[in-house]
Amino acid sequence: MIEVNKFTTANGRIIYRYPVRAFPELIAFIHVITDGEHVFLVDSGSGLPDSNQQLVDGFNAIREQYNETITWDDIDAVLITHGHMDHFGGLAFLRGFTEAPIGVHQLDVRVISHYEERRTVASRRLEIYLEQAGLTPKQIEGMMSIYLYAKGLYRSTPIQFHLEEGVPFHGIEFYHVPGHCPGQVCLLIDDVMLTADHILSYTTPHQAPESITLNMGLGHYLHSLDKIAQIPDVRLGLGGHEGPIEDIYGRITDIKAAHEKRLEKVLDICSEPKTIAQISQTLFGQRHSYHVLLALEEAGAHAEYLYERGELVAANVDEIAATPHPIIQYQRV
Repeated sequence: MIEVNKFTTANGRIIYRYPVRAFPELIAFIHVITDGEHVFLVDSGSGLPDSNQQLVDGFNAIREQYNETITWDDIDAVLITHGHMDHFGGLAFLRGFTEAPIGVHQLDVRVISHYEERRTVASRRLEIYLEQAGLTPKQIEGMMSIYLYAKGLYRSTPIQFHLEEGVPFHGIEFYHVPGHCPGQVCLLIDDVMLTADHILSYTTPHQAPESITLNMGLGHYLHSLDKIAQIPDVRLGLGGHEGPIEDIYGRITDIKAAHEKRLEKVLDICSEPKTIAQISQTLFGQRHSYHVLLALEEAGAHAEYLYERGELVAANVDEIAATPHPIIQYQRV
């Protein structure tokens, strides 16, 4: 039995929350918002079999555990917080239960509606990044195999409308917070915010370099944290993973401090010329499977941030100029 949690906003709207196993090692949360007249489903899981089954079981459990009368036919819209597979991958499966319009921020539309094209372009950019990071061809092949895991299961799904900051949707406010993902949005329902993957209760959300995907990167992310910190009177945060956030303002402070500490570590590591692969190894130590890729992206996001601000430079300029596919080495100024 899937456990569904119920939260009530200051104005009496209800938010139901339940988990799905998006990937073997990753739990994501589905949210259902209702005000007695309208019902909105937020995110759809990954599209993998377990995730799909739990998406359905959790929705049905709302009726059983809380005597709600809502059905799939009552869903007025599906709101996607951002264009990562663990949040939108179940959309094609979901179409077997509801034809409700799907909304996402415009910067993530192409990921969902032109998925096959986006997967091809993103894969090529990642290969280039890994090559410049200092991985061998065999290592790159292994990382790309991990990256593409399950990505062939999804198919493009049309988007019907955009989630726009400054344009409320049935009383739900959207805040565009790029960084973790180009089209990442937070949803404010009265005094409760669905923070998606922008703010999590104990993990510092993953960052990847903007050189791989525009409107990602640590600079965008830190600016987006500052944006949410300026919104008053948010009583509770509910992330796309992990537990509820009782103090989002304090959590923002903690996340920013963690990144500042990591930036200082990268500067220390780069007292001598280092590749991204070397920076990653020193920062995170021995990693396995998908966590190796995450570590390489995280290290690159921090090195990129420092490079953009003139605190790191490319130390092997002559090699970069003379080599068609250079490995870049970074050094502290």
